Amino acid sequence: MKTAWQEYNVKLQSTKALSDRLIISMIKERSHSRLSKVKRNYIIGFFYMSGWLIFGAAVLAGNPFDYKQSIEYLPVVIYCICLLVLILMMLRTYKAFEKVEFNVDSINKALKIIIDIYEKPNRFSEWTLRLLLFSATVLFPLSFLPRKVVRMGVFGGIAETLLAMAISAGILFTAYKLGAFKERQSAKFKEDLKELNELKSLSEELNN
Repeated sequence: MKTAWQEYNVKLQSTKALSDRLIISMIKERSHSRLSKVKRNYIIGFFYMSGWLIFGAAVLAGNPFDYKQSIEYLPVVIYCICLLVLILMMLRTYKAFEKVEFNVDSINKALKIIIDIYEKPNRFSEWTLRLLLFSATVLFPLSFLPRKVVRMGVFGGIAETLLAMAISAGILFTAYKLGAFKERQSAKFKEDLKELNELKSLSEELNN
């Protein structure tokens, strides 16, 4: 009777271990798939921002807006510098994600690394993005103000410039409210890590 019970206990433990491995494997595949999607988004973002950087460089080289004074180029210069900095930061983050390896035994470590990459404080990138948006929504419209004043008068020139700023600010505000600037993937990786830790805790309790 005792031997039969021991055999049953061994089978039960084996079944549970197999079940745990299966769940961990599912978490691994889900997290790995999510990371692959994140990296694809970074690649898309890289080419998108590179396209705008090329556009800004073309403006500086070809002067399609017929700038007359050097200061009129300043918003585009700031815009291009900010884009270049953000692109380099994206490449650095992408390389960090590329180094993350997923397997059944190291998934906990991999998830912690990913979350750490997301949550690593980077005030410099935040202010670079703010400067980029400020350049596009405020400084760029202001660069056309002198010629507008000449063509339309002081009131007309200022009014049209403020209208352009208001439209740009409205678009950004709408995008913000819709969650365009909100990072969502970090929370999902945290959920995977929480689920994994809960499973391990439950397994330890049953084994004790």
